[in-house]
Amino acid sequence: LRFATCATHVQNRAEELHQEAAEEQADKQQFEGVLADSVVDFSAGEARIQTSAGNLHCFGNLTVAGSDAAVVVLLHYYGKDVDAGMWTFMFGPLAAAGHMYIAPSMPGHGQSSGERGSSKPEDYGRDEGPVEVVLELLNACGVKRAVLLGYDWGGGVACAFAAKYPARTSRLIAWCASVRDPKEMERYQRRGKKADAALVLWAKNDSWHPWRKGVDLATALGVKATEVRLRHKGGCDDVRDRTIQLLATP
Repeated sequence: LRFATCATHVQNRAEELHQEAAEEQADKQQFEGVLADSVVDFSAGEARIQTSAGNLHCFGNLTVAGSDAAVVVLLHYYGKDVDAGMWTFMFGPLAAAGHMYIAPSMPGHGQSSGERGSSKPEDYGRDEGPVEVVLELLNACGVKRAVLLGYDWGGGVACAFAAKYPARTSRLIAWCASVRDPKEMERYQRRGKKADAALVLWAKNDSWHPWRKGVDLATALGVKATEVRLRHKGGCDDVRDRTIQLLATP
C-alpha cells in the first residue's frame, strides 16, 4: 500500500512538472514577435501609448542602464478623480535605486481616453480589460518581464495579470489588493519559485480592506502579509521602503 501511495505521488508530481513545462512554453510564445522593437520615449518623464482600450497617458522612465534594473509597473486604484499621479512618491526612489518604471493612467482615468469600464474583479481579465491593457503596455514598451505593484483595484489587476501571465511577471507587490478569490493566485505561486516572488502589503486598521483578506491572499501566494500604515498616514512611505528593499534582493 505504501509503495502504491508513493508511486501515485511520483506520477502526480510528474504530471504537474509536465503541465508546468507546457505552461512555460505557452508563456514564452505569448511574447515572441509581439514586443516592440523600440522603447517608448519617456525623455520628458511621460508619454502616450495607444492600446485597444484607449490612448493612455503614462509616466515613465525606461532609460536606466544595468542588468539588475527592474521595470516596475505601478497600477492605481479605480475612481473618477484617480490617475497615475498617485504614484509620484515612487518615481524618484525607484530611479535613485537604479530601476525603471511605467505608471499608466488606465482607460477613462486622468488624461487617458477610453471607457473606465468595470471595477469588478471578475472583469479584470476580459477582452480589452485592465489585464490585457497592461500586457499591451509591456509589449509597446518592449518589456518582457516586469514587477507589478498595485493598490486596491490596481493591486487586484496586478494579481490577475500575474496569475494569467506569470512568465511576464518577475515579482508581484499587492498593496491592499482587491481580489475576490485568492486561490486564483496559486498558479503564480507555483510558478514563482522564489520565496521573494511576491509581497503582500496591508494596513490592519483599514476598514475598506480587512486584514483577513490580506492574510488569505498572502497564504495563497505562499508568503506572510506585511503590515503597513494607512495610505494617508505613512503607508506610502512604508510601501516605498518595502518595495526598494525587495528590489534590492537578487
